[in-house]
Amino acid sequence: MIPWLRLILLHIWVGSVAGAATIAGLAMGYVSVWTFFWAGVTGLAIGIPGALLTWAALRPRRSREIGWTWPVAGWARSGFRAKALPAVLLAHVPAGRGR
Repeated sequence: MIPWLRLILLHIWVGSVAGAATIAGLAMGYVSVWTFFWAGVTGLAIGIPGALLTWAALRPRRSREIGWTWPVAGWARSGFRAKALPAVLLAHVPAGRGR
């Protein structure tokens, strides 16, 4: 069976990040084939983990069933709340209300 939600999220994330990187590169005056190449690499490097973490947040039970037990997936399942962050990452979160 094809995991449609993961595929849709993957295309949205990769396309959005690559598009933003392309616009940023062109706005800074980098008009060459390398702008598009690095935008694609950036889209894949940031978009794939972003899409999978979004999927884990939307489908927490299913992500647990297939064995996603790493701490970042647990943070995504909790709705990206700061309280659920590992202690190492909490040191960088300022105290008080979120903005």
